[in-house]
Formats: sequence, structure tokens, C-alpha cells
Amino acid sequence: MKEVLIEIKGIQKYAEGHEDETVFTTNGTLNYTNGVLTLCYDESEMIGAKNVKTELIMDGSNKMSLIRRGGMESRMTVEKGRRHSCLYNTPEGDFVIGIFGEALMLEINKNGGKIYMSYTLDVNSSLLSKNIMEIKFEEIKNV
Repeated sequence: MKEVLIEIKGIQKYAEGHEDETVFTTNGTLNYTNGVLTLCYDESEMIGAKNVKTELIMDGSNKMSLIRRGGMESRMTVEKGRRHSCLYNTPEGDFVIGIFGEALMLEINKNGGKIYMSYTLDVNSSLLSKNIMEIKFEEIKNV
């Protein structure tokens, strides 16, 4: 397991026409064993995710799982070319959302790497937003 610096950039293009962009940097851990990447970090209060731990798991295929635990509970699956449903738990209540994976790429090297994903979110089969997420991670070298 390696300590890593993680930069997450998220862009949400809403069906109503407006767009939001969020960028935050945090420390986390990276484990890459037998072709399975696991990236863990604490979410930012900036996006309303207080006391939330996030785990990204990608097995080298075109599928990634995003699991949130704590103040917000969810398990989302983004898979290129497929739609998945997930239960999304928030302080305001629970709801089911659909996730259709448009693109998913992983680049990894000895010092870090990046994940790029593009997906749509829908509620009751009505488009909510198109999302792009870029996650860059780099090993923290102890001097």
C-alpha cells in the first residue's frame, strides 16, 4: 500500500443547461495488486460529504466501483457501455439513480496514474446530468 496525493476534478453538465465544476486535493492510499487498483480517500466537506470515506475499485476491465461509507452511503458502478442502478443514501433521504458509463480509462505507472470516466446519471429514466471525472494520483515520497 502506498500513500498518495489525489486530485479529483468533477464536471457536471445538468439537463437544464447549467454546469458545475469541482476540484479538490486530498491524501489517500493506493493498492495495486494482481491488476486490481484500490484507491481510498476522505471526501471533501466542500461537496457536502462530511465524514465520508470513499473507495474506488477498478479491476482493469471497463468497470469501476465507487463505494462511499459514513455520512453518505452509496455504491455506484460505472461500466463502459452499460447502465447500472444504485441506491444513493443522503441526509435528505434515499433514492435510486441510473448510471450509464460512456468512457472509462486507467493509466498507471510506478509513481501514480490517473483515472478518467464519463457517465450520465438519471432519476426515473430522466436525464439528470452528464458527468466527467478525472482523478490523478501520485505517490508521496517520504524523504
